[in-house]
Amino acid sequence: MLFLFLAFISLIQAQSQSGSLSMIWEDETQTDSVRFHALEKYFNLNQRVQPDSALLALDYYYELAKEKKVLRKVYGVLVSKANIYRDRGKLEKSKKLYLEAAVIAEKLQNLVLKGIVTGNLGNIFSEQGKYLEATRSYSDAIKIFKEHEEHLFEASMLSSLGSINQKIGNYALALDYYHKSSKILQSIGANKRAELINIMNIGVIQFKKEKYTEAKSSFYKALELLQQEDDKVLRAGCYALLAKIHFKLDQLDIANGFAEKNLVLTTELKNESEIINAQIILAQLTFESNKDLATISAEAIEANLSKSTSIESMIDLYWLLYKCYKYQNKFPLSLNMLELHKAYQDSLQIEKNSYAVVRETVKADYELRLYESKLESEKEKAELKVSQLKRIFGIISISVILISLLSFYFISTNRKNKKRRDLLLEEIKNLRHKTSKELVVNSKQFELSREKIETKLARNLNETDWKVLTILLDDPVITNTEIAEKAFMSVHGIGSSLRRMYEYFEIKETKYKKILLLLDAIKISNTPPSVD
Repeated sequence: MLFLFLAFISLIQAQSQSGSLSMIWEDETQTDSVRFHALEKYFNLNQRVQPDSALLALDYYYELAKEKKVLRKVYGVLVSKANIYRDRGKLEKSKKLYLEAAVIAEKLQNLVLKGIVTGNLGNIFSEQGKYLEATRSYSDAIKIFKEHEEHLFEASMLSSLGSINQKIGNYALALDYYHKSSKILQSIGANKRAELINIMNIGVIQFKKEKYTEAKSSFYKALELLQQEDDKVLRAGCYALLAKIHFKLDQLDIANGFAEKNLVLTTELKNESEIINAQIILAQLTFESNKDLATISAEAIEANLSKSTSIESMIDLYWLLYKCYKYQNKFPLSLNMLELHKAYQDSLQIEKNSYAVVRETVKADYELRLYESKLESEKEKAELKVSQLKRIFGIISISVILISLLSFYFISTNRKNKKRRDLLLEEIKNLRHKTSKELVVNSKQFELSREKIETKLARNLNETDWKVLTILLDDPVITNTEIAEKAFMSVHGIGSSLRRMYEYFEIKETKYKKILLLLDAIKISNTPPSVD
């Protein structure tokens, strides 16, 4: 209660201060510098607290700067508006504003301003998944900031390079960049908030490496620093990860609290992609206590999916719907969701395979730049630089060829698998609409009918085969190794059992053999008894 009271008092004070600043910039008797200062102060207060209000102030700022013909101020407005739209996931609109700012930086012949735009364009590339372009943008910006001794900006770009490597799985290289960034921040005496991004990024790596206790410590440290700063974007990200961490640690009440806070902030920020992510986290938590309510929530999320929704979110959503429908004994729907889950997993795997090429290119790019810096004082640098540039060209050329080949292979494979999957889904759809053969499950827990299956196959199933079928009923996508563990058998024995049953059930060669096997078993088990 005390925290809420203090937060309320802070909000009242901020609103009062904002009102006073508004009176200053609208007063035409004030000097231009005083009016500009009031606008800048207002923007700094509201950029990540009340972005809509900040945008209105920036519109006023833009007109005033144009009227007074102050190009440096016009540049600042364009970059600030672009930052807000980027926070909201409006990447193309943000990019357009950054490019307009770049034109002004050229007119002003100011390399530092150009470096700021270059770095921000790197952020756009990063969020679009164009990691090699992002790496080059960050590296170009670092070069400018080093030459002009803009160490705070340099540290920020090093952190951004760390983020790129983190996203593509180069965790060791990512940590190296974060530590370099932190070292610079400490050397210039930057405040603790400047270190906040590095702390959160290190926490993300710990989470991905399943070091949940360490990740929890990092994000609580970040949250403590955020209590001193009203930054809704970073706070929302912190809440989202803390919700996931506590979920993994089976601390559901705490996870739910952070998930709700995350949804409130992402809704205020109007970032559609992050709103979907927040809703999925809450639905996953709801499933643990109220599966029917979780089903309703998940269905509502699916109905509102957008183009900006990430593949990872799709994977989580359809796995949740699979579990929900399975709990409700809606087997055709459950299998449908399972197929969608697998399809998006396949798409993600294609991305990861293409990342493998990018990872090597980024590593080579990093090693090349490090090597060049060591040779800075040597006379042979020019010749070696040409050699290294050729190496980069060769790597990029090979990478392009490999990516093209990988893309062609996986797209071709995916199309074939999609056709097979569609046939399976069509069969399920037809099954649902055949009145006389509709799947009906009267009991709360569906069980396969061994008698009907053996009658249909005209052979008796041995105990191993039956045990494998019942295990598949619980988890259709379980691996042979996991089946072996549950059945207390060897992986070889499980493989032999599955091959026998594929032959018994006449399952043709397909990527989804286990699912087809289970589907046939369910259909046979639900066949009405014959009437003599």
